[in-house]
Order: sequence, then C-alpha cells, then structure tokens
Amino acid sequence: MVYLMDLERSIYSGMVTYWKANQNGYTTNLQRAGLYSSEVAKEIAEKDFDKRTVIIDEEIVKRIRGDLRSALTTKSILNDYKTLNKMEDE
Repeated sequence: MVYLMDLERSIYSGMVTYWKANQNGYTTNLQRAGLYSSEVAKEIAEKDFDKRTVIIDEEIVKRIRGDLRSALTTKSILNDYKTLNKMEDE
C-alpha cells in the first residue's frame, strides 16, 4: 500500500499534505491519509496533469516516522540529562 502526497500543497504549506481515502480531499494528518494500492495510485498520479502527485510507500513513511520519534526521544532524554546536571551543579 502507498500514500499519495500532494507536492504543491506540501511545499506551499510547509507540511506534508496527503490525499485522503477515495480521493476525498487532502490532509496533513497521517492518520487521516488514505492508503491506496500501487495500481490505483499509479493511475491517479498519471492522470494528474500538473504531475504534482507523489507516490510514497507505506513502509517508507513508517520508517521515517520511527526514525523521527527515536531522534526526538533521544533529544528529549539528552536535554533532560543536561538540565539535571545543571541543577546538580547549582
């Protein structure tokens, strides 16, 4: 399964903008994004006369989200550690 990203809206808003299910609008909320079969997604992307629809594999999105969450958690732990060390020094 794949997501469809609207490149124009994503660049304009600064947020990744996905197609909702059944081509029913757009969303920046991944939980509201539609998942499409590769065949349907390819058909939709090919019909996009501006060529601004991008197909993104579901597994890639999951991996990026996991990497981002891990990085944010690591950064948060590091910041907490630095803050606690500062408090001990005072």
